[in-house]
Amino acid sequence: MAVDIDEADIFVLTQNLQKCNKLTLNVDKSLKNISQTSSQSSRLFAPILSRNNMLITLQRNIESTLNSVASVKDLANEASKYEIILKKGVAKVGLKQYTQTMHRVDDMLDDIKNGNEKNAEFHGIMTHLGNLIGQSENELKTYFTSILDTIPAFDPQINLEKKLPFPYYEDTQLVELTWILDYFYNNSEGSFIEKELTDNRSSKIIASMGFLVPFVKRITDNKNAPYEQGSNGISNYTEALIGFIVSEQGLLEDIYSQYPDLKQKVLDAILTPVLNSYARLVQANIKTVESNIENIGLYSFELVESIQRIIRALRFDPNLQKNDTLSSCLGQIHRLSKLLFKDAVQQISTKVNNINKIPNDNGVTEATVSSVSILRKLAKYKQGCLRAMTGMTRNEWLVIHLQDKESTFVKGSLNSGTNESLLSCFFGDCIDILVVSLDKRANKLLLEAEGGSVNKNKLRVGFFVLSNMTMIEEILEKSEIDSILGKEGRSRLEKLKKRYINYMLDDWKSLTTILMDSVHIDSTGKKSKDKEQIKEKFHKFNEGYDALAAKISQYKLNSPALKRTLKAEIISYLIPMYERFWSRYKDSFKNPRKHIRYTPSELTNSINQILK
Repeated sequence: MAVDIDEADIFVLTQNLQKCNKLTLNVDKSLKNISQTSSQSSRLFAPILSRNNMLITLQRNIESTLNSVASVKDLANEASKYEIILKKGVAKVGLKQYTQTMHRVDDMLDDIKNGNEKNAEFHGIMTHLGNLIGQSENELKTYFTSILDTIPAFDPQINLEKKLPFPYYEDTQLVELTWILDYFYNNSEGSFIEKELTDNRSSKIIASMGFLVPFVKRITDNKNAPYEQGSNGISNYTEALIGFIVSEQGLLEDIYSQYPDLKQKVLDAILTPVLNSYARLVQANIKTVESNIENIGLYSFELVESIQRIIRALRFDPNLQKNDTLSSCLGQIHRLSKLLFKDAVQQISTKVNNINKIPNDNGVTEATVSSVSILRKLAKYKQGCLRAMTGMTRNEWLVIHLQDKESTFVKGSLNSGTNESLLSCFFGDCIDILVVSLDKRANKLLLEAEGGSVNKNKLRVGFFVLSNMTMIEEILEKSEIDSILGKEGRSRLEKLKKRYINYMLDDWKSLTTILMDSVHIDSTGKKSKDKEQIKEKFHKFNEGYDALAAKISQYKLNSPALKRTLKAEIISYLIPMYERFWSRYKDSFKNPRKHIRYTPSELTNSINQILK
């Protein structure tokens, strides 16, 4: 049978296709099996891989922890070394090494805080280092205090009396104080050590000043005793306080040289409690003065001068100069001291009005002595008086008013408005009131005792007042009053003296009226002198002169200068008149000596003898 080639090819191809299909099915089946197997493998390996990743992470954590433990161990070892040094204390280790170790601990703590080591493993060591620094700073503060305490409280009066400087720190101590301050200002709270310094120094100064407090509180031993200048301890207390002010300035210059901007603040903190303590003491004494101004009022001037000295000592610091308590004290004392001027005038008037008898020798009264003593004591406090005059007017002290003709005050003399002119005016007014009051009191007593008139007693009153003025002048010249009065005040005194010299000249002036010529006209209209009348005039003059000489001889005048002035005034007024009359009529009598007792030169000699 013949085979068709094409059919044969188809047959072959069909068989081949069947084989391929079979193979494809097998491959597909195998791929499915592989896919199933892969899925199973993937499910099996996923947990293994996850665990493996966990193990890798754990390995890394363990390695990190081991590194951290190693770091902590290293830090702990280093910290332990520092702690051993710091635990020994400053005294054993030495300040320099101690603070250097503290710096290292500070640096270590800062490194931990600022680094990447934020893990809980470092919390403990950070806490420990912080505590170590705190303890070390307390140790450093204690050491700082121990240096300050090497100068304990002391009695400054001993140093003042012996003219010794106040105790001061050694150079090495100053270096250590500076070193410690430097540490705190650069590594810790500066206020921590600053307060320790200010509190310590303030308390030491106040404790030292406490030795002087009892002497300041005691003003007089007896309430009724007058205050004696300088007997209270306020001047010494003030001197000591100024010494401490200077000392503290020097201390801060030494230990705050690197911190000039802080010096003033620290000094203020040291001195403010001290100044407040001083002010409280002054205020207590002001109250005592107010309760007994008559006896101890002058003490207020010492208080004023003392406070002013303190304020001047604080001129380097305007804030301290304006201290509220000091300013308050100054205001209180200023008001108090103003009362002293009014009180002085009142006392002078009262003392003179209490005179009940003119001394037999017309001499100085106890009232005059007491009154001048009041002025002399005031003058001892010249600077205090000048300061107290600030803002005052004349009417504030003039509780006793004189008539214009009685007072020597010159209107317009206070136009300058200076405290010096006011104080001069006050003393001038006091002398006016004293002298005029003596005049009035003497006249009143003489009129009550002897009757008559004011004119009748002028000579005696004049002597009496001038005797007292002589004593007043002598004291003025030997005291500060003279410089206080100045030119204007001395001019007032001279006017006053001139007034009472004229009192004494009144009788002499009356005597000269006897020597006035009398002219008679006879029946022829010719002028003539009646010889009998001339005799009568010489006779009356002689009698009047004898009476005046007898009066003057009763009075005691101790001042040579005043005697010279009186002699010169009497001679200059009387002798020219007498000489003219004597020259005209000395040849009118056959026996001149019978009627004319004195020649002008003899009369001059007689006057000189009366007032020798």
